[in-house]
Amino acid sequence: MIGCNTREMDFGSVVGQDLIKDSLRDAVQRHRLPHALLFLGKTGHGTLAGALALARYIMCENRSATDACGNCSNCHKSAKLIHPDIHFTYPTLGAKMTSLDFIVQWRQFVLENTYREVQDWFAFNNAENKQGNITALECARVLKNLSLKTFEGNFKIHITWMAEYLAKQANRLLKIIEEPPQNTFFIIIAENQDRILNTIISRCQLVSFPPINDEELIRALQDGMDSLDQQWATQVGFLSSGDMAKALTLVKAPEQVQAGQWLTWMRLVYKGSGIEMKEWADAFAKMDKESQKGFIQYGLFFLREMTLSKLNPSHQVRLLEKEKAALIKLQQLIDLASIQEVIDLVEGLIFHLERNANARILMLDASIQMHYLLRNNIHHVADIKSLSK
Repeated sequence: MIGCNTREMDFGSVVGQDLIKDSLRDAVQRHRLPHALLFLGKTGHGTLAGALALARYIMCENRSATDACGNCSNCHKSAKLIHPDIHFTYPTLGAKMTSLDFIVQWRQFVLENTYREVQDWFAFNNAENKQGNITALECARVLKNLSLKTFEGNFKIHITWMAEYLAKQANRLLKIIEEPPQNTFFIIIAENQDRILNTIISRCQLVSFPPINDEELIRALQDGMDSLDQQWATQVGFLSSGDMAKALTLVKAPEQVQAGQWLTWMRLVYKGSGIEMKEWADAFAKMDKESQKGFIQYGLFFLREMTLSKLNPSHQVRLLEKEKAALIKLQQLIDLASIQEVIDLVEGLIFHLERNANARILMLDASIQMHYLLRNNIHHVADIKSLSK
């Protein structure tokens, strides 16, 4: 499995991001690593994987120019997330909880796969409608831990995952981030810079993780999954838009995210049969969450490629030939404004699904809305029927 402990949490387990890895290694080797780093980007771009690899590299007793040795005591403990001088903070459930209360779950979650999203973490803990947060008690725990001497080695590292959930509690950590104890490093991970206090950002060196290159992502999928069909790996690489978390979701449910499923839904909602739309909603509700998300992610990718193609006829559409032919037919029948309305509708689906809304009601409502959007723009039923041929 990609991103799990079979690759020992080293830089080799971080997909792509070569410039970032080179820069971090060089900073460690030259003893020039800033004491506070803000890794900004989606988890699927490798922020958490990169933080774990950097922590292990710092702690390694026999690091090489390219990676941690993987054999020393520090490497073994880092790989199992049990090193006493590597501390973690992450969103938890409950107003009086700290990360320590969820440490067993955290280790299991991360060791299974470092490329997972925060909603996956909440689902892993059966959050249902509970609100995740990083509490004042957690901030107090951080201050206490970092005031102590190191247990092993010469360094202390604190990794904060999804720092957006700190909110105003981040003020409690300002002083120690600005003036940390000797040989202490902060690695703060976030997806949305706008939700991080400027006073935190100003105290960190920003490291932006861009989307993973298509070719590197596809190669990582094939290397990590021996039975993965090359054509399907290529399709997933295109659909995931450089996000390994999305890619791993798509790989789990290929039958739900093929263009045929998406285009079948579009033909069905165009027709507008209440019975058929209800049957579709019932079938959608029976899919597991990963399959539902995969179907929607495919739809969003398809619509965005359609938008780019409509804006720029020379755009190289990142779809396989059959899907590309369907896109070309459809984009002739719907204008840009309506494509954006469809995108907004589909994005709303995944937003509410991640918050455990009723999948059957969501899909039925979306089908009805999509029917009116398509009916207002598409006038050739025969063309709709031919989309998947």
